[in-house]
Amino acid sequence: MKRKTLQPLFLAAASLAFCSFHSSGSSAQTSQATTGERIYSDYCSNCHGEGLRNTSGGVTFDLRRLRPEDHDRFVGAVLDGKRQMPPWRGVLDADQVESIWAFIRATVDR
Repeated sequence: MKRKTLQPLFLAAASLAFCSFHSSGSSAQTSQATTGERIYSDYCSNCHGEGLRNTSGGVTFDLRRLRPEDHDRFVGAVLDGKRQMPPWRGVLDADQVESIWAFIRATVDR
């Protein structure tokens, strides 16, 4: 009899823990995307457009075309440069690059 009484309590506790963990993860992701938006505005928007709205007519890469599986390609292009894009290695650290990625994902994946 005890087992049947405890099972609903266990399930409720597990659900609460999951929801707390999930919401704190979302909050952290939102915070990282907000940080990324500021960094993007400071370093990227001159070429790639405010809020990812590329208005260069194809001169610069439209970051809205990046898909989740393009993460490594994005990091490489940011750190090492590509075509007319200068390298940002030594200027932006890994956390800043990941924050920009979080901003791109949050904007594109809405």
